[in-house]
Amino acid sequence: MIDMTLETLSPDAAKELLTAIAPEIAPVTLPLDKTLVQQAALPFYEDVKFVALTDMMLPPPNVRYMLYKPGLVSLMNWTNEPIYSVNEKAPIKLDRKTLVPYAKFFFHYVRGQLGRFIIVEKPEDVDWLPNATAEEKAQVAAKLMPVTYKGIGRDNLFTLTCTVVFKNALFKTDIKVAPYDLDVFDPELNAPEHFTIGQMKLTNEELLLEDLNVPVDPPPGEFG
Repeated sequence: MIDMTLETLSPDAAKELLTAIAPEIAPVTLPLDKTLVQQAALPFYEDVKFVALTDMMLPPPNVRYMLYKPGLVSLMNWTNEPIYSVNEKAPIKLDRKTLVPYAKFFFHYVRGQLGRFIIVEKPEDVDWLPNATAEEKAQVAAKLMPVTYKGIGRDNLFTLTCTVVFKNALFKTDIKVAPYDLDVFDPELNAPEHFTIGQMKLTNEELLLEDLNVPVDPPPGEFG
């Protein structure tokens, strides 16, 4: 789960931000008096803030998200593109302290059309359906692990290990993260693969449990 504290901006600060981003987010319009503006600092960016824009004229889900600093507006759309774009411009700061929060943030706000990878570290991180049994909950709990930093591999990529839920199955997987722009040889493709700074890749997936009684999210829409 991500650890982030959103703070509500004052009316003046909210008006300044909404006015600044209006040309960048068109045709989306956010009325000044009907939009709740909140922001949070992110440890892996120096100046870029995470901004939540709640459209009070709509029922939930009604929140858009963006990465923002003056002169840089990246409206998030549940793909990796807005994050990767900001990584190169901000720039991103990647080290042992920031890698784990970056990975948690990334996989919370990037949701593929075929499903999303949900990092689960503790039993309470798993969203169970009402018909889930105590036995399967215990089986899952016994296999969960915190996101763990493994260092930099021979491929020059940072490596994390964690447990994730994908659709209705639990996996253990490595997360590779590029510390800078580089080419990495891919033995499966028998060719180099280019990574931009902060680019992610899952490797060494190990199926732990399947057919779990957990909800499977539909493809993301405008609000997730």
